[in-house]
Amino acid sequence: MELTSAALHRGLAGDWRERLREWPLPLPRFELELNKTALLIVDMQYGSVDPEHGVGPYLRSHHPAVAEYYYGQVTQRVVPNIQRLLAFFRRAARPVVYLTIGFSRPDRLDGLGLLRQIDDDLAGLTAKGPLVRRGSRANAVVEPIAPLEGELLINKTSMGAFNSTAIDQVFRNLDVTGIVVTGVSTECCVATTARDAGDRGYHVLLIEDACTAVTPYLQESSLVTFAAMFGRVATTEEALKEFARGADIRPVPR
Repeated sequence: MELTSAALHRGLAGDWRERLREWPLPLPRFELELNKTALLIVDMQYGSVDPEHGVGPYLRSHHPAVAEYYYGQVTQRVVPNIQRLLAFFRRAARPVVYLTIGFSRPDRLDGLGLLRQIDDDLAGLTAKGPLVRRGSRANAVVEPIAPLEGELLINKTSMGAFNSTAIDQVFRNLDVTGIVVTGVSTECCVATTARDAGDRGYHVLLIEDACTAVTPYLQESSLVTFAAMFGRVATTEEALKEFARGADIRPVPR
């Protein structure tokens, strides 16, 4: 069934914070120490955020309203805000870690079974799925926010990074206790990774305008659920101001 633009926004509260007020229990509380915090950028690769790659052609032909919303959010909000966060973390000489998702085997058996299933289903519609070959252009981070020399790039084969990579050990080796999470898609790889990090004792700050889900409803519900139990949610502006208070670095302007 094709989703229209009106259907995408139906039933939304307009601000996820309004729904968070319905949560009856105390919310997570912590302050991040910049000198122990890393920036994590999830799946900002061509296969995930470029409409010419991955599921892009399928969404544009079968669900144009979804494609317009999702890729519009990536271009207008997610990439610019990640750029601001990148500039700040690089100036602060703090770790920046990139995640990508991709398989190495031709039979894709090193990829998550559920993703292979989606791939196979879309293949019947002459479309490409979310699994891309490791080392391909679809597996590469998009140019505006590509990693610099010395910044870590970790490829995963599942939705959550802690499930299929050594990222936990990497963060502990870097003496990281706080993680600022950005990327796509919020309801899937971003939320899974962020929740897993919180479950392992990291202080996780999810940046609401530096990530996006494929629909507004999934974005809102993901933010509410995460903020209720797993960590904190903030805008890019709020995060930069918070970090600037504890560092001799001026906030990066819009």
